[in-house]
Amino acid sequence: YWYEWQRGSEDAREPVTRLRVRALITEPNQGSEIERGDITIRGVAWSGMAPIERVEVNTGGAWHQANLTGEPSRQAWQRWELVTRINASGPAMLRARATDRAGRVQPEHAEWNRLGYGNNSIQEVAIRVV
Repeated sequence: YWYEWQRGSEDAREPVTRLRVRALITEPNQGSEIERGDITIRGVAWSGMAPIERVEVNTGGAWHQANLTGEPSRQAWQRWELVTRINASGPAMLRARATDRAGRVQPEHAEWNRLGYGNNSIQEVAIRVV
C-alpha cells in the first residue's frame, strides 16, 4: 500500500507503514433515532504510533472527553464511551476525534491522497433526536 499525492507538478509516493490516529463511533449508528436525554456514545480508536491518550466527542457544542475502557495498547483498538445528555429534538451530528500519546491528533480533514489510504479525518454520524 502507498500514499500517493500530487505535489505541484510532481507525484510523491510513500509506503504505508503505520496507521494514523483515528476514532470511530460504533454506537449509535448513522441515521438512528435517539430519545432525548441521556445517551451513550461508544466507539473505538487506534494509532500505529502510540497508545491512545484520549478521545473527545462533540454533539453540537463543546468537545467532551470520553472514558477509555480496557488497557491501552499500540497494537489494539482502544474502546471508549461517553454518556452525555442531549435535550434538543431534531437532527444532531456526533463527531469523535482521538489523540495518541505521541501527540498526534486526528485532523478535521485528512490530506487527500490518490487511493484514500490513511483517511483519518474526523468521523461524523448524523442522528435524529426525538
